[in-house]
Amino acid sequence: MAMTDDSESLACGRRRDTLYDHLAADALDEHELSCPHCRRAAADLAPVHRATVLLRDEPADPPAGFVEVLMARIRAEARRRHRLPLPADPPMRLSISEHAAAAVLAIAADEVSGVTVRGCRFPDPDDPTHVEIAIALSYATPAPQTAERVRRRIRTAARNHLGLDLRTIDITVEDLRT
Repeated sequence: MAMTDDSESLACGRRRDTLYDHLAADALDEHELSCPHCRRAAADLAPVHRATVLLRDEPADPPAGFVEVLMARIRAEARRRHRLPLPADPPMRLSISEHAAAAVLAIAADEVSGVTVRGCRFPDPDDPTHVEIAIALSYATPAPQTAERVRRRIRTAARNHLGLDLRTIDITVEDLRT
């Protein structure tokens, strides 16, 4: 097992990762069996090794939806790291995470009657004037008129809250709610 810090050595000079590898192979050498530092470290590492073996041998059946939730969190984290430039007077710079900017716009779109936002993103990390939004509509809500209201709300929120003039607002109706 490679430890995170290969330079971590015991007081006797033996490396912890070497000791763990010998412990896992059930092959402690003469020094490790007689050295008080190695014996103590081996005793501390033994429960970790037992747990590792149990987890390795146990089948892993993730709960339903686990992969989807995990991937959504990974994508959200990536959006939090990516910054969109906002207008600012030189020499100052101003930016906002894509995640936060998308949240501002999603909240604005959610305020339109009959609309539930499913997702909002900036497809080109270098273009804060293009946004894509996925929505669900209530049944009997006219899609073209509602999409236009959503565009107006998003455009106003982008201008008022972010200082952005959106060039393109792509809307996808993903679902109908009854």
